[in-house]
Amino acid sequence: MNQNMTPRDVFVLSGGAARGAVQVGMMQTLLEAGITPSGLVGTSVGALNAAFMGWRPDRDRVDELAERWQRLTTKDIFPGGNWARLAHLAQRHSYLFSSDALQSLIQAWIPVSRLEDLPTPVRVTTTPLASAAVAYHDSGPIERLLLASAAVPGVFAPVVLADAEGHTATHVDGGVADLIPVAGASHLNPTRVFVLDATVPARLPHARTPIEIIVASLSVAMRARAIPDLGAGVEIHHLVGPDLGTSMTDFSRTAEHIALGRTIAAELVDRLARESADGQRGQQDHRRTHRFWDRFHAA
Repeated sequence: MNQNMTPRDVFVLSGGAARGAVQVGMMQTLLEAGITPSGLVGTSVGALNAAFMGWRPDRDRVDELAERWQRLTTKDIFPGGNWARLAHLAQRHSYLFSSDALQSLIQAWIPVSRLEDLPTPVRVTTTPLASAAVAYHDSGPIERLLLASAAVPGVFAPVVLADAEGHTATHVDGGVADLIPVAGASHLNPTRVFVLDATVPARLPHARTPIEIIVASLSVAMRARAIPDLGAGVEIHHLVGPDLGTSMTDFSRTAEHIALGRTIAAELVDRLARESADGQRGQQDHRRTHRFWDRFHAA
């Protein structure tokens, strides 16, 4: 990217369930460094974080998001115990958990009813079951879009969405088609893309519950896909950190995940600052060389 060009930054937020807290810490550090998104793209929990920040992508807003995350418990997203899950199975439901708790959380967190009403453009990723293509939504009922984006197959109920022509289709978690939705950033015309990756590292042998196996399996499948090339003029910065080894439904280590995200982003911010300083020194040396030769020829 040209050193003199004002960057157009886009944040891309992956899925990752309880690990989505690392994205909060990453955004805190990036915003503190003056890196503010002009658009956001999210899948699953990343879509929820993106929609929250789309209201006002500043330091106060991300600090509020951190506070909300640290109050979350497992039952705020995955309600009910073993008997409730058995009841869903007995009634031949296509899911283990009711989406009611997640729906209430969306209503409490997101201050608009439609995606296009967010002041900062946000793209929400879902997977239509009747199509091989991923869907990147830039408009529509935000509650249903976020429910669909987080509808992990077998965990939450699929969601029926209508397109602009009124045709309906069943959608599930965006991570099925695009767990790290970098491709969704292309229509936001970025010059820099910051990928806030909260995906689950491969650890299937240690997975203990059906949810962990499903989410981790999605992550393994998606990690085989290369991050797409958005063009020669677009920088892509991929932020990813180590696995703390917690269950995907375990919110007890949220503070640690946030701190981890801050550390990962701080390393990137430091590197960008060094590269910027090196670039400025190079430009100064270039200008000094030109001035020397101008004086030489004038003499």
